[in-house]
Amino acid sequence: MTNNLDLSNRINQNYPLLSKKEKHVAAFILENKNDVESWNIKDLSRLTETSNATISRFCAKLHYRNFSEFKTFVSQELGENPMPLQVPVKIASYYTQLINSASQLIETQQITDFVEAIHLSNKILICGVGNSGLSAMELKYRLVRMGLIVDVVTDPHMMLMDAVLLKKYDLMIAISNYGQTQAVIDACTIAKKEHATVFVITNQNHTPLTNIADQVLFASGRTSIPDDQFINSQLPIHFILDVLCYVLLENKSYKNNRKKTIFALDLH
Repeated sequence: MTNNLDLSNRINQNYPLLSKKEKHVAAFILENKNDVESWNIKDLSRLTETSNATISRFCAKLHYRNFSEFKTFVSQELGENPMPLQVPVKIASYYTQLINSASQLIETQQITDFVEAIHLSNKILICGVGNSGLSAMELKYRLVRMGLIVDVVTDPHMMLMDAVLLKKYDLMIAISNYGQTQAVIDACTIAKKEHATVFVITNQNHTPLTNIADQVLFASGRTSIPDDQFINSQLPIHFILDVLCYVLLENKSYKNNRKKTIFALDLH
């Protein structure tokens, strides 16, 4: 799937593999994408104060065959996605970019595996910290309304205690933008030792968290949008939650349970 990804997803997915110089190249390119067509490899190495070899390694780690292919692909993407200038339209464009990127990363089999794990679980524990903790809470409320036994934990200490009480056929769902939050990593490590299944929703591959997981759903990262005034970090994750819940509600029992909860709330 990697070779079908756009530039921002390729950078986001492989970011942990990049050297410090290569990360500098990535940041420079994202900030100056409109100039890609005018560069050759010597221009880019000069502008980033690196070397031709660094640029070539950067392209290889992003699964471009060479700099020429990188330049061709990025130029094509620019032709498809011109950036509007008005602020509301610009933000709408950012949303569209993130959703399109998230959609590009989702594979049907991964969603099927995730749904099957939820079906088979005795108990579900969802964990996340900070903004990811808010997404974890959102997923809990959605699943509870389907009649599933779910708990959520956002406190690092409680995360460890709850994880050690998991058993075989329990499911841990961890949400983390970058897969580097130590409390979440530690909780998932403990859950694996207790023979629970660990599924992860995250932005980046090749992280301590993805190395632990039984299955991963990848979201696109907002770091692919080089605009520090745009602060949304959870939209791609909520897109995944929407896809996941849509498929779950194909189950008649879950759908009926959700209708019951809606009816109960309407009575009050």
